[in-house]
Amino acid sequence: MAMAKKNEFRPDKSSTPLLSHLLLTKKQQKTVLKWSFYGLLLVVLSVLQDSLLSQVRLFGATTEPVPCCIFLICILEGTQNGSVFSLVAGLLYLFSGTAPGPYSMVAIVFLSVGVCMLRQAFLQEHFSSAVLCVAVAMLLYVLVNFAFGLFLGLTIWSRLFGFILTALLSLLFVPVLYPVVKAIGAFGGNLWKE
Repeated sequence: MAMAKKNEFRPDKSSTPLLSHLLLTKKQQKTVLKWSFYGLLLVVLSVLQDSLLSQVRLFGATTEPVPCCIFLICILEGTQNGSVFSLVAGLLYLFSGTAPGPYSMVAIVFLSVGVCMLRQAFLQEHFSSAVLCVAVAMLLYVLVNFAFGLFLGLTIWSRLFGFILTALLSLLFVPVLYPVVKAIGAFGGNLWKE
């Protein structure tokens, strides 16, 4: 029985590195950059909300810029991209420990898609329509949180004003976030122009 040569069964060398198979077009690179910046914006807002803004209270109410930003991004991105984004962002918001409970993640997804559909169907793309849609979504979001808090025995009826004030105080972030989200959204191209 003849022995096989040592060099006879070597594996083939890969001629190209693994990352060369993942080449992205310029548009795809810009889209990845856009969604990465959206994620980074939400991380910064989450840290800001948990560390600094949670310490500031006005009549027992605080601010929630993270759901406000999720609603704004969904409204500006459109129903198709915004619904997927709101689902992923809502899950990350829930798993970060900041969200009041699983019901808030479901509320974020349904409310963001609902106001996004409302805006696309009846409103023009302006700052005022974005503020109106975010205001409706934030008000309904805090009311859902209040209703579940009441049901679970975590809050009382007299705290309703504090929840509504939280929604109104959170809207103060929209004028600051709107140009940032608009600038980030311009990276991957506009949904309506494609």
